[in-house]
Amino acid sequence: MRKWLLLAILVFTLGGNLFAQLQYNWNDKSQQIYDAITSFRIPEARKWLEVEKKNSPTNLINPLLESYADFYQLFFNESVADYEKLYPQFEKRMQLFETGPKQSPYYIYCLGVTHLHKSLVAIRFDKNWDAALDFRKAYLHFKENKKLFPKFTQGDVYYGLMTTIIGTVPKGYAWMANVLGMSGKITDGNALVLKYINSKDEYSARSRNEALFVYPFLLMNFEGNQEKAFEFIESAPYDFKKNQYHSYMAANLYLNHQQSSKALKIVQEMEMTDAYMPLPFWQFEIGYAYINELKLDKAQKAFTEFVTTFKGNFYVKDSYERLSWIAYMQGDTKKAAAYRNNVLTQGNQITDADKLAFQNAKKGTWPHPTLLKARLLSDGGYQTQALAILAGKTTNDFATEADKTEFAYRLGRIYDLMGDADNAIRFYKSAIEKGENLTEYFAARAALQVGLLYEHKGSYSKAIEFFNTCINMKNHAFKNSLDQKAKSGIQRCLKQ
Repeated sequence: MRKWLLLAILVFTLGGNLFAQLQYNWNDKSQQIYDAITSFRIPEARKWLEVEKKNSPTNLINPLLESYADFYQLFFNESVADYEKLYPQFEKRMQLFETGPKQSPYYIYCLGVTHLHKSLVAIRFDKNWDAALDFRKAYLHFKENKKLFPKFTQGDVYYGLMTTIIGTVPKGYAWMANVLGMSGKITDGNALVLKYINSKDEYSARSRNEALFVYPFLLMNFEGNQEKAFEFIESAPYDFKKNQYHSYMAANLYLNHQQSSKALKIVQEMEMTDAYMPLPFWQFEIGYAYINELKLDKAQKAFTEFVTTFKGNFYVKDSYERLSWIAYMQGDTKKAAAYRNNVLTQGNQITDADKLAFQNAKKGTWPHPTLLKARLLSDGGYQTQALAILAGKTTNDFATEADKTEFAYRLGRIYDLMGDADNAIRFYKSAIEKGENLTEYFAARAALQVGLLYEHKGSYSKAIEFFNTCINMKNHAFKNSLDQKAKSGIQRCLKQ
């Protein structure tokens, strides 16, 4: 009934010619607006969209582009006020798309994209059941569209992405995914996205920005190939100065893989004008880069700007924890305690980093200053300086089991990142032995890293053994993300 009511309103608004005029027309202006949105020039894109909607009121690509703009705004800025206003629009657009011409491949494509946008926003606002339902609907739409329109490659970006994600479902739960009509393999999904990137057909440029965004994440997080991911980033034709969407991807991956200086360089050299969507997350990235260099004053300024301007909840606890560390390392115990209280009261615990920050704050203890400094330097890619801080130390220099475990893990991690696999495995195994029953993540992460090292050596049975060791550890921080990476590793090894 709602669908027909909406249709009646549109017929009246458009002078009764709706049936003759409704179309999916991805034209040059559509591409221009899409490119602006997927560069985070969303305020600029919205202005163009208003003009285009007046000029081409029956072009259903316009509401699709609005869905894109709303999705990125909600996902990256997490404003509750924006959510209450914009989230219901996803459902209204889907009702509108259902009135469009079904002979076009964009009919199902628009429905699939909007369901996926709705799903990802729901995850951001902790509505996991709604997210799962829309994720399934999106996948089935892309799957059906691929069958009906095999030459319509624009859908391959999302279909490939979702195929990869579904491919990480553990074997014990694969039956459930199959019952729901979903199946996938990591290699198949990644290959589909890469094929689209390399294609030269009429659709090859239309979703290129998204393909270039997701592919390095697929390589890093699902294929477990850091070297391949960074080779792709550094060889593909990215414009990090003018495309903040791609800058976000690269800075995020560099920060999470011990290359803080590269991440900072990208952020500092980006074009910043009113055409771009304001994104407090840049200050979060800057704060991370500076604290990893132990440039504490600059890090404190950046994290403070992030927590005071960001309207969402993701990484708020993590940021306050780092502010507490800065004050702690500077000897200001009163300020450190105040920031720690904010860890307990602000933000949420959806991300693993925020969960860990909350758990650390509840314990009421502070990290060992030597281990903390070594960790931060190592996280930034400054392995020589990190190793120098730990030089001459043994486990006897640390009082608690958690600190002893972290000491072994930290040495393993530093040697790992320096390319010394034998020493890395030795210290990682020591961390597993010392910390397998602790709630800290050090033992589980050590097991994952040993698995990756054995996989790299071609010792696949040993790799699977340590991936399973990681998965079997319970009640530790970062369990979701570590388990996902370990499961991906097992699947890769089983294919060898």
